[in-house]
Amino acid sequence: MLVRAALAAALCVALPRVATAQLIQQLLGKKSAAADTGKQVSVTAPDSPRASLSAFLEYAQAGDFTRAAQYLDVPEAERGQAKQLAREFSIVLDRYVYIDLDAISGASLGDTTTGLAAGMQQIGMIPEPGGRSDPVRLVRQARPGVEARWVFSRSTVANIPKWYHQLPDRWTLEHLPAWLLGAGPFGILWWQWLALIIVVAVSYFAGMLLGRLARGALGVLAKRTKTHWNDGISTTLRGPFRLAAMLVVVLFLLPWLSLNANVSRHVHTLINAGFTIALFWALWRVVEVWRQVMSVSGWAMHSTSRGLLTLVSRLAKMIVGIFGFVSLLAALGYPVAAIIGGLGIGGLAVALAAQKTLENLFGAFAIGGDRLFREGDQVTIDTVTGTVESIGLRSIRIRTAERSVVSMPNAKVADSRIETFAPRDRIRFACVLALVYDTTAEQLRTVITDVDHLLKTEEHVAPESVTVFFLQLNTSSLDIQVAAQVLTTDGNEFNRIRQDLLLKIMDVVERSGTSFAFPTQTVQLEPPPTGEATGAAPSGDRISSAPTS
Repeated sequence: MLVRAALAAALCVALPRVATAQLIQQLLGKKSAAADTGKQVSVTAPDSPRASLSAFLEYAQAGDFTRAAQYLDVPEAERGQAKQLAREFSIVLDRYVYIDLDAISGASLGDTTTGLAAGMQQIGMIPEPGGRSDPVRLVRQARPGVEARWVFSRSTVANIPKWYHQLPDRWTLEHLPAWLLGAGPFGILWWQWLALIIVVAVSYFAGMLLGRLARGALGVLAKRTKTHWNDGISTTLRGPFRLAAMLVVVLFLLPWLSLNANVSRHVHTLINAGFTIALFWALWRVVEVWRQVMSVSGWAMHSTSRGLLTLVSRLAKMIVGIFGFVSLLAALGYPVAAIIGGLGIGGLAVALAAQKTLENLFGAFAIGGDRLFREGDQVTIDTVTGTVESIGLRSIRIRTAERSVVSMPNAKVADSRIETFAPRDRIRFACVLALVYDTTAEQLRTVITDVDHLLKTEEHVAPESVTVFFLQLNTSSLDIQVAAQVLTTDGNEFNRIRQDLLLKIMDVVERSGTSFAFPTQTVQLEPPPTGEATGAAPSGDRISSAPTS
């Protein structure tokens, strides 16, 4: 779907440019030509090189080669062949010369800054088999009593038969039916349209074959290596390989179509755009392969968050997409310098407007870079305790014990106190045994010794972590501190083990002959002392209280 959408976008952008290039000949360099080149169309003098070239192209397009021959400087001895020369010359120009009417001078005297002799204008070059090229030039004719005008030079006219006979498709031009030689959409001849359909079909199947062979070769190389990521690449890059192979076959078969210069220029532009799409499509797939490989690696499982890998892969895909879009515009011939400059100014405005969003984005990378927690870890952030469900570009989501979801911005999380329970290898067990004040010292020693022995011999408790000691004389109890480390990281299992330990500790206290205390107060009524001084408080009972158990 990605490559289809990209190719469709490229066609939508490039095909109107092809159509506009053809309309140059039909509309005589008017507003449509300016739209294609992006230049300002200057005023065209009727006796300028541009006017003569436009008129020649107009008559040739209409098939009126008699009038088109008026713009050829044909010697008197060859006047009878002028019409044939005009026809052949129009085919040669259409095949080899990309004509931009806006680049041709519209002044009566032509362009005097080219370094050519006065009254001479060059419009293009015709390639020769030996590697050199012949110029195509217009000269100004000014005769007494005849209106001055520009015509193709005599040296150019003399080369027309040679150029025409060197055309690779001359046989088709002379032997195909007239209806196949007619111009179809975008100035492409009908026989070329039929051949183009065949070329596309052959390129598609040949591209599939070449892509499969290339992937097979990569698969063989991948099997000889110990890493697994190259195996994924050979499978994931099937689409880009196929597209690139198809374009290579199109490039190989394209010269057989003998497209004219205008269409050939835009077809090559589309092919370059296709190679650009294939390249960045492959990079997009490579990022996904990297994410999949890293997500199952030991580094990701034990050192960092999988959520960070997702963030990095998303950012990498976004960068690949942006660079791919700009490169596609450059391949289609659009000026990207202005676009990049606009992106810089726009990026500054966006950065100022999206300050909080960028702050949360950098907070996400800070969380992943510090390796504080991963998705699935149980954490406490400020006053929120729960399981991390996802780490996004803007926030993280925590599933609490009440099954509600708390969303916290990454920037706030990065600045908060974070307690994560995933790295712990044990869970602490601690309690205080409050015994009644009636407990004797011997009973207290017995409880301490038996509880210590109980914990040290327990299967799920680390013996070296056990501490049992007489803590303090509390107001209503004798307190014994008990602490140990339980060898588990599962919360549910710890609750079961803690329950068993508490029940066994209760058995120890009961066997020792003492019991657990609870807070009480004893009220003692005492008679007043004898012989109180006169003026003292009225006689009565004195109340005192003392804590008891």
